[in-house]
Formats: sequence, structure tokens, C-alpha cells
Amino acid sequence: MPRLAEIEAHVASMDALQGIVGAMRSLAGIRVQEAQRALPGIRRYAQVMAEAIGATLPFIEDRRWAAAAAPGRVRGLVVLAAEHGFSGGFNERLMDRLALVRDPSDLLLVMGSRGAAVIVERGLQPTWTHAMATRSGGALEAAYRLSSELFRRLRPGGLARVEIVFSRFRQLGHWDVEHKSILPLDPAAIPRPPLRQLPLHNLPPDGLLEKLTGEYVFAQLMEAIVESIASENTARFAAMESATDNVRKKLDQLRQEANRVRQEEITTELLDLVVGAEAVGE
Repeated sequence: MPRLAEIEAHVASMDALQGIVGAMRSLAGIRVQEAQRALPGIRRYAQVMAEAIGATLPFIEDRRWAAAAAPGRVRGLVVLAAEHGFSGGFNERLMDRLALVRDPSDLLLVMGSRGAAVIVERGLQPTWTHAMATRSGGALEAAYRLSSELFRRLRPGGLARVEIVFSRFRQLGHWDVEHKSILPLDPAAIPRPPLRQLPLHNLPPDGLLEKLTGEYVFAQLMEAIVESIASENTARFAAMESATDNVRKKLDQLRQEANRVRQEEITTELLDLVVGAEAVGE
């Protein structure tokens, strides 16, 4: 194949790659916006559950509703990682934080297929793995799967406490990795509104508190999952933005090279014509 044809074929493939990268960047931006729209409602629901727990506490003030972790029992450490690739340093930053907070006795529960693979590559073995939601519409099912597994392991003789490592969205292209305790509940996070009279209830106080706590934990998991979705996609947006710049630079170089080669071919053809004309004249 002539050199010019090779360069033009390369330009065509790079043009196609630029379209793919642009589509991935746009999709990541859409996913970030979806997650941002979902978060206020999730946070409001968590706040309502916290207020309901605070209103329930007067019925059981003399009991330890937020007991400390039992000695000799292990901690469950949840990691919300990326489900797909092309997310820049998203998983690596999570793994760096995990290395700081992890204890060898912890049970690792990982959401995110790509993140789970990175954890295994680092010599760790997750106790439980599950696919991570890739958009906010799938966060409900992911939170249900995770909460079901956690409460199953929180039965007597199981986990003493649960903590979570996840990424919180800050702005497009920026996110922070957080380490947060989920269970036992933090008393400082539960508001205790002044009550003129005790609220009516149809469930026993212990059962009511257990159900409200479950809903509150579920809401916290939902928030962490949606924050992680937004963070993963903002990392992917930044990676695709960088890739777009690199592809654009490479295309400029290829087009300049194609123009140079094309000019050389034209010059060569003109020289051939001149030489041919001189030969005919002689």
C-alpha cells in the first residue's frame, strides 16, 4: 500500500476512535447528571428515617440502642468500586485508601467487577462480590443486594460492625475517597427533636426501632452507591477528556504528515512530467 494511503487509513481509524471516545465522554457526563438529580431525594429520605429513629428513642431510653462492637467479632468492610474500565485512577485511589484502613481480620465485601479484579491482583480475597450499578436507576437493586448481605451477616455471632469505603463526587473531574461507619449507628447523627407528647405506634418499640434502623442504613447505602456512580463517571469523563485531546493531537500530526506526503507525491509527478517532456524534446 502506498504511504499516503496508509496515512489516510490511519486518519480514518483515528476519526472513528475520536467518535467513540466522544460518545463515552458524553455518556459519562449524562450519568453524573442523573446521579446528582437523584441524591437530594435519597438524602431527604435518610434524614426522615433519622428523625423517626430519634422520635422512637424515648420509648427505649434505658436500653443500649447503639451498642459498641462486640469483642472478638470481625468488621465488615464494604468497598464500592468500578464496574467497568476506562475510569482513570478511580480504582487505584480506592485501593490506596483500603490499604490504610483494612485489617487482616476484616471481611471484604466488594461491589464492582473491575474493582474486585484489582483487589485480587493486589493479593486480597474478597468474601463477597457483586456487580456495581452503572447508573442511578440501578442503585436501588444494588443497595438491596448489599443490605441483604450485610444484615444476613449481622445476625448473632456474625459481624460486629460495618464500615464502607466509597468515592464522593465533588465536581466534574474531581472526587474524594471516604471511609465511613454504617453500623452501629452513630448517636451524634440521630436528631432528638423535642416532643410535646410521645408519638402513637402500633409496633413494639424494639421492632419499630429495628425496622427504622434498617431503612436508615439502606438509605445510607443508597447514597454511597449513587455517590460512587457519580464519582466513577466523573473519573471516566476526565479520562475520556484526556483521551480526546490525545486523539486530536495525533490526528493533527497525521493530517500534517498526509499533506506533506501528498505534496511530495505531487512534486514527484511534476518532476516526472518535466523529465519526460525534456526527453521527448531531445
